[in-house]
Amino acid sequence: MGLKEFLTTREAAKLLNISQSTVSRKFDRGVLFGKKNPITGERFVSRESITAFMKKYNLSMEGLALQLYRVLLGTPDDQLSSFIQKTFSEDKRIHFERMGFGCDLLIRCSKERPDLLILDEDLPDISTAEVIKSIRRMEEMKDLKVLFFSKTKTNRALEWGADETLSKERIEEGPLTRKIYSLLNLSIFRPDQEQIYKHKRRSPRAALNVPAKIRIYRRSSPNLLGDPARTVLENISSGGAYLNDIRLRRRGLPGVPFGFILEVDHPPLKGLEVHCKVVRLESNGALAAGVQFMNLTQEHQRMVESIFQ
Repeated sequence: MGLKEFLTTREAAKLLNISQSTVSRKFDRGVLFGKKNPITGERFVSRESITAFMKKYNLSMEGLALQLYRVLLGTPDDQLSSFIQKTFSEDKRIHFERMGFGCDLLIRCSKERPDLLILDEDLPDISTAEVIKSIRRMEEMKDLKVLFFSKTKTNRALEWGADETLSKERIEEGPLTRKIYSLLNLSIFRPDQEQIYKHKRRSPRAALNVPAKIRIYRRSSPNLLGDPARTVLENISSGGAYLNDIRLRRRGLPGVPFGFILEVDHPPLKGLEVHCKVVRLESNGALAAGVQFMNLTQEHQRMVESIFQ
């Protein structure tokens, strides 16, 4: 499969490490160029334009040479969506797009065929059986790979036309990565596998949806900055966590190195309080952060590890 001439704004944002809205603004101002869908107004950025932009601002060109694989994720389940996308967050070859309704999913497939379709049985408007059957009736979609998530209907989904199934009762990272890489016909190790191997997460992770608070402080000073900010703890390992929907009050983030104190007052981590080093910040409509735990007490370490038992 050759490299695509035009990329969606989501794909361009992932390559440039900026938000999708920023890509759209640069497209509208002529900084990036390409083409627009005359009916929907959807923007498609040319690879040539992205290459010129990267060269102009001396950005890394490594990701540009990779073939991008588009995965369409059909689920209303925020926890499932978050877990899948976080699992593959380090692989720049794979781009996820999420739809919460079956009608939107079918329309999106008809506009641009994905490389893989992931379906959740709990679509609110159309049964997943009808979604799969509708896709198989389209000539250009007959060989589209489909991964189906279900609590009870895994065998029936294969009869409907799904290629692979996984149970929603217990979602594990290993089977998930093996099946998705297999369906995309990709090697599990990424092209820059040696570098990623050194930083590979060795501890298990669990998907959560727990309200929490963070207090921000300068690394050079113990003084806290402003009021606590609300967030949602979505993904946790024994060494760190992923915080989504961070809601800052008045002040933004400081312009100097800073850290978080994470406080949780809801089960299963009620009473957890830990200093965190910020290792990754993301902003695409909502602020999110990947953090590393610093100096966990033995009590809190046991609390975190109990989630994986």
